[in-house]
Amino acid sequence: MFDIISMRDFSKEQILTILDVADDVKRAIHDKAVHGSTFRRRFKRTYGKPLEKLLEDVTAAVMFVENSTRTHYSLRTAVTRAGGYVDGFSSAEETSLKKGETWADTAAMFALYGYNLLAMRTTTEGIPRWTKEFLRQKNEQVQEQHRSLGLPYGYTVPMIINGGDGKNQHPTQCLLDLMTIREIARGEGKGLDGLDVALLNDLKYGRTNASLMSIAHHFDWTLHFAHPQRFGPPQHRLKELQRRGVEMHHHGDDFLSAMRSVFVAYHCRPQKERVGAGEDLMTIKEIGRQTQARYDLLGDKAPYLLHPLPVDAETFEEISYDLIFHPKNFTAFQAANGLYARIAGIALGLEKVKGFFSSSESEVCEEVSLQDLPITEGRQKIIHPRSGYIEHEGIVLDHIPEGRGRRLAGVLGLEHEEVPKVISDYMPSHDGKRRKDMIKIHGQYTLTLQQYQAMALIAPDISVSIIEHGKVVKKVRPQLGSTIEGLVRCGNDACVTNVKKEHVAPKHTVLDVQGTRVVNCHYCEIEETVMDVYKANRFLYIGE
Repeated sequence: MFDIISMRDFSKEQILTILDVADDVKRAIHDKAVHGSTFRRRFKRTYGKPLEKLLEDVTAAVMFVENSTRTHYSLRTAVTRAGGYVDGFSSAEETSLKKGETWADTAAMFALYGYNLLAMRTTTEGIPRWTKEFLRQKNEQVQEQHRSLGLPYGYTVPMIINGGDGKNQHPTQCLLDLMTIREIARGEGKGLDGLDVALLNDLKYGRTNASLMSIAHHFDWTLHFAHPQRFGPPQHRLKELQRRGVEMHHHGDDFLSAMRSVFVAYHCRPQKERVGAGEDLMTIKEIGRQTQARYDLLGDKAPYLLHPLPVDAETFEEISYDLIFHPKNFTAFQAANGLYARIAGIALGLEKVKGFFSSSESEVCEEVSLQDLPITEGRQKIIHPRSGYIEHEGIVLDHIPEGRGRRLAGVLGLEHEEVPKVISDYMPSHDGKRRKDMIKIHGQYTLTLQQYQAMALIAPDISVSIIEHGKVVKKVRPQLGSTIEGLVRCGNDACVTNVKKEHVAPKHTVLDVQGTRVVNCHYCEIEETVMDVYKANRFLYIGE
């Protein structure tokens, strides 16, 4: 089983596999009226079942707390059209979420009733990934409880489909977008690779654009951005694109300039439900609206027009009515592909179609490693008398960047432990050219894995000396693995880790980007430098 939570989880080969199955689904659905059931027979030979029975034992719950037409009902139609059963809710008003229940507990009830697919849309970013982790733990607990009572239990952890989590990701939309672009490209004798693609309008809050940015490097796309002021792509997404070698061109609010250069123009509505008050809506409308007159100006250079829909005809009318039936307006064609792409994704994810690729589940918490450092023989001269010697047992944390010692002591939880310690700050190093901080613990003390991780994160050049009988018996430098847990509060207020009632411990992937250490939220995918975290004082203090 694999989940569809974020496009960042998929390789190019995996994406193409889903698109190939979606192509077969589309041909099978439309074959009867056109080809005398040739493709329907081929589908059954290839996948072992007719399309109408592909998901016959699937029970799906659609859990949506944001309004939706296409994603919600295409998911429902995908399951039922392929022979499965679907239920769920389209508003928090219908559930105990309105009574204060956590999202995780709500999802757990569907899993405990035997649903093997949960598709969800939320305003909180990162909830789909957290839901999967919670349900895995809950399934283990309930299985053990049944075993302890001598009772059978056969329910498994459901597949999770992210139908949109705030402004973060919308992966099934991205899959249907890619399916559409590939079909258009093939009609022009091209493929998905090497295309120029314009991303237009609300690039700050639009999650469909975020998903497309996540996969642009797979297909060697050149991206062209055009948007109203203050609606540009977030810096963390631009940095990720740059790191992956994606060529980008910024056209400001000149939509025509961006569109002259591309094969496909991917438009979207301004997310007025996310931007808040104070925006000049009329100016945004005039800058971003696609019209017949604009397409006439582009002439032969007019790109194919895509849009995830809905068009906000009430406020922005970002695709004007006179362009609805333009031959290059493929938005209806695109939306219809949602059915085929979602049937394919579900069938592959639940292994109804065998042998394509394995689970995307992986453990994210790798332990910190300890690099042994050479021990200097004998005592050194007291250059810093205020730090003092450790005469018996203790620990010395040295080479802490100047000014960070007291913050580090707090993060390590030392301020709340009754252990003798000395924190010395802004001390000159032995060469006299630099300054550093130092922490000395006088007495027996055992450092935990989490404390080593915190040291490696805040003070990457730190050395840790273990003292016994007044001598250094071991000296190490902690080295971070690829992930950390419970050390940094995510800077995204909409992240599930910042929703108090869900009790989600923050997790981050640690990256080194051109010599700068950054952390990427495991749930909402926001990327920040460690220095940004330090300045905002968002380290979590161990033990609090």
